[in-house]
Amino acid sequence: MNHPVPHGQPKGLYLLFFTELWERFGFYMVQTILVLYMSHGLNYTDTKAYLIYGAFSSMLYLTPVVGGYIADNYIGFRQSIVIGGILFIIGYAIMSIPEPRWLFLGLSIVIIGNGFFKPNVSSIVGELYTADDPRRDGGFTLFYMGINIGALIPPIFAGALVASYSYGSGFWVASIGMIISIVTFLAAKGRLGNAGMMSTSSPVYRSKAFRYSFYVALYVGIIAAIGICHLLLYHPEEMNFILVFSSVGIVAAVLFYLYKETIEQKKKMIACLILIVFSVGFWAVYNQTFTSLMLFADRNMSPSLLGFKIDAEFTQFFNPFFIVILSPILSWLWVRLEERELNPSTPSKFALGILFMAIGFFGLGLGVTYFNVNGEASPWWLILSYFLQTVGELLISPIGLAMVTRLSPKHLTGMMMGVWFLTQAAAFAIGGGLATISDVPKEITGEASLAIYVHAFFIYGSIAAVLGIIAFSFVPFLNRLIGTTDGPIPTPKR
Repeated sequence: MNHPVPHGQPKGLYLLFFTELWERFGFYMVQTILVLYMSHGLNYTDTKAYLIYGAFSSMLYLTPVVGGYIADNYIGFRQSIVIGGILFIIGYAIMSIPEPRWLFLGLSIVIIGNGFFKPNVSSIVGELYTADDPRRDGGFTLFYMGINIGALIPPIFAGALVASYSYGSGFWVASIGMIISIVTFLAAKGRLGNAGMMSTSSPVYRSKAFRYSFYVALYVGIIAAIGICHLLLYHPEEMNFILVFSSVGIVAAVLFYLYKETIEQKKKMIACLILIVFSVGFWAVYNQTFTSLMLFADRNMSPSLLGFKIDAEFTQFFNPFFIVILSPILSWLWVRLEERELNPSTPSKFALGILFMAIGFFGLGLGVTYFNVNGEASPWWLILSYFLQTVGELLISPIGLAMVTRLSPKHLTGMMMGVWFLTQAAAFAIGGGLATISDVPKEITGEASLAIYVHAFFIYGSIAAVLGIIAFSFVPFLNRLIGTTDGPIPTPKR
């Protein structure tokens, strides 16, 4: 029997949509220019730039585990967002100073700011829905569209901006975007109701004496953490070891909390952890976007598209563009399929997403191999690859965010959202290593550099294909753990 499905999204979703949009605007301004800045502005080798980018990005997604825990147990999601936003503003501004030490300090501040900001906006989105609200996947898909509208804008003008002024101007623009994000959040947060507020059970809420000592410890800890990150950025290879050690400890903590839950909740969280592991492989390949694919576009892509001149920075336009176009379509599709009890399960969506990534890299490798002129390939092959990768991304990222908020118990949602972002940390570390497969010495150009990139593309595609096949083999088992099945078998109502 079909049950009526409510239409329309909570008003608070649109506030969070614009808060995240402007935060992502600033973040993707930095992502668009960072590797190119290290390659051209600082004259780093490909391998050095890739490893620093991987270390920065892995720490960027490691800190949300701690930030989510602090928000869950002490200060609530809202305060965490404000603290993170202020750190973003400061970090981006410092990065505009044209010296490596200031770049590394700014990156370190951004890493800590992301820990407070990133998991907690998504967690508030989850609080806008009841556990069995079928609008959840669609709402997260729309929220993800907001993220990618923010990501869509910087590539359009980033190349011209830094060419006309400096790379520092790009970092200043990122800081301004973050100011708009925080002002938007503070001006209209009344639409959220009680979502994201500090829990009345928090010791910070209940005890004035504890509150004072806690905030002193919190801000001292933030300064110390920035110093540690700053040091680690000078040793990116050692950072991989730190990441593995930290990941094991965090998984052990999750398993400790899992032990206290009911049998049904244990099954759901085990399924959640397995899907998170699969997502690591997906993101490791996906993260070539800002490393090997960026320098491929800089060196071996024709700078002309439909009669217009384009640069490497502009290629970052296509992924968020496809997300903005496809997100409302998929958001509508999941609700309609749910009404007809044909909605694929979360594990099935994950497996399909990984295979789309594989097809994207195989297509790119074949296209630029057979259709290039003196080592210069049409940008259409990269655009096609980004389209296929984007379909895969939309089957994993917004669905994964929704999965975490649906399968995790309320008192662990922030921490589990942090664990979801931990997958990004592991993936960026692995992705930085994978990117070194495409290392092109400065003196190599044309067909010789293209051959190096093609070899790397086929390796990336093969990794995704093998992982996708394994993920499909796990689908029936994961469906049983979660308590769902794929259509046309009716999905059990909870």
